[in-house]
Amino acid sequence: MGRITVQQEMIERVRTLCRQDEAVRAAMMYGSFALGEADAYSDIEFLLFFRDADLAALDQRAWLEQIAPTGLVFVNEYGVTTVLFTNLIRGEFHLDPVSRMEELAADWPGTVWFPSLEATLVVDKDNRLAPLLEPIVGEPLRHGQSIKEAQTVVDRFLNWWLMGWTVLRRGEAARALEVLAMTQRYLLMMVRIVAGTTVHWYTPSRALEQDLSPEAYARYRRCTAALDPTDLERAYAECWRWFTKLFPTLCRRLGVTVSATLMDEMDRRLCTSACST
Repeated sequence: MGRITVQQEMIERVRTLCRQDEAVRAAMMYGSFALGEADAYSDIEFLLFFRDADLAALDQRAWLEQIAPTGLVFVNEYGVTTVLFTNLIRGEFHLDPVSRMEELAADWPGTVWFPSLEATLVVDKDNRLAPLLEPIVGEPLRHGQSIKEAQTVVDRFLNWWLMGWTVLRRGEAARALEVLAMTQRYLLMMVRIVAGTTVHWYTPSRALEQDLSPEAYARYRRCTAALDPTDLERAYAECWRWFTKLFPTLCRRLGVTVSATLMDEMDRRLCTSACST
């Protein structure tokens, strides 16, 4: 990753704190730095396992302040302690009791991976964390390869597309723009399945400039819009057109299905006017 960045200095500070604090029994890093994809704009992200009694009494902000001065510490919508340091680096910290380590680790296989144990493991004072990490170390996960996963993506795309198109026809352009983001999310997942570029599965817009071909990226650009009813109608139409091109491949490769009646109705009632724009 080249020269030492502010984030790397902060990461080393976390490592030191975890080694020195006996209340911290195990810790791991995740995100861009653990995956070797970080740059000067990346967050720092950790899971820290404290002794149960120590965590209950912990002043979380004071502990995080030891890394760097904090400007904002709060629990985000996913239940993760999030920090905006005054140096404008973001951090996410899962602060969990040791007693929940095995329970939390049960959800890791199939959802996360790391290139090596050294890339993620920070400390493991009781030799409990490393064995739980070993099954998720190795080759990148390949998502969208099962009919269940691909079908879920297709179903969610259809749901958000129909909602967005409906509220747009009602005249709620601002809401349609918000829903377009969800529509694009699942469209990009389908694009990634077909293209075989699913490393950034959970954030499908990440590194899109590098992961897609110039032609596919240009097509995605046509699926974006400003807060303008005509522009939104065009973008929804482009999303639908691309979906109908991707769908046969998903059917053939993975056995994805959609009610023919539903598809016909969406074409007849919704896409007719869109395709004329």
